[in-house]
Amino acid sequence: MEAVQRMLFREPDGRRKGLLFSLFSFICILGWAYFGIVLNGPHNMLFLGIAFAFSGLAESLPPSRQRSAGVLRILGLGILVVFLALLIVVPESIWG
Repeated sequence: MEAVQRMLFREPDGRRKGLLFSLFSFICILGWAYFGIVLNGPHNMLFLGIAFAFSGLAESLPPSRQRSAGVLRILGLGILVVFLALLIVVPESIWG
């Protein structure tokens, strides 16, 4: 349990990694806008984009904001867990 706590509430890795996650988020949101809205396809890219956005924000924080970074990382992981739960319980809600 302490290893997980150390991993989640560690010092943010810096703006470079935060910008990379933010870029991934932007690409996923654009993919969702095109495939999900324009082509009426699956909306799974939305979940990934939001999770990457929270991770990017967590890594962009100053080093003294370890608790805030941990909360943002937990939110990002929580969104991915909700996405997986939706895939298992109601697969047709995500894929079409």
